[in-house]
Amino acid sequence: MRIDDFKDKIGGGVRPSLFRVGGRIGASGTDVATSFLVTAAALPASNIGEVTAPYRGRNIKLPTSRTFEDWTITILSDKDMRLRSKMEQWLEDLNGAESNTPDREIALNNATDFPDWSVDQLDRSGDPIKSYTFKYCFPKSISEISVDAANEDLASFTVTLGYSYFITSDVNVGYGSPGNRTSAL
Repeated sequence: MRIDDFKDKIGGGVRPSLFRVGGRIGASGTDVATSFLVTAAALPASNIGEVTAPYRGRNIKLPTSRTFEDWTITILSDKDMRLRSKMEQWLEDLNGAESNTPDREIALNNATDFPDWSVDQLDRSGDPIKSYTFKYCFPKSISEISVDAANEDLASFTVTLGYSYFITSDVNVGYGSPGNRTSAL
């Protein structure tokens, strides 16, 4: 392969800093601030387990159930700590700190309690290249925010979201493949 072939295939490359995250924060609804205050996320990981079946002196590996790892996002704290408050309220709605119960009936198909979230990898123009939608999300943990008189950094915190599975959309596939291909993963 010539260097020009490599340059043509990689184009400008994908920049990890170009992404957008969005989703409904429980009963609080969607907050447009998530699209620019989420400063870190990850494209999701998933794994297929395996089982070994002995056959005539050999071990044959076979795929089993697929699992989806938790998804963690890092949020820059806004001046009123509005996003943190909304995340804390979402946790409270699912399981009250004092009551140890939800304040109402919780149903997995309820988009208020278990909404979909998404992360889009963007190109240099801000258009999505690939999108992931996380189905039936809920907050599992909200990290601490360290307060320190000697720390001059902006405050941020992480939220770990559980979800049932994700689907992906190849928004701008290229290489002769059709665009907007969606596959359940």
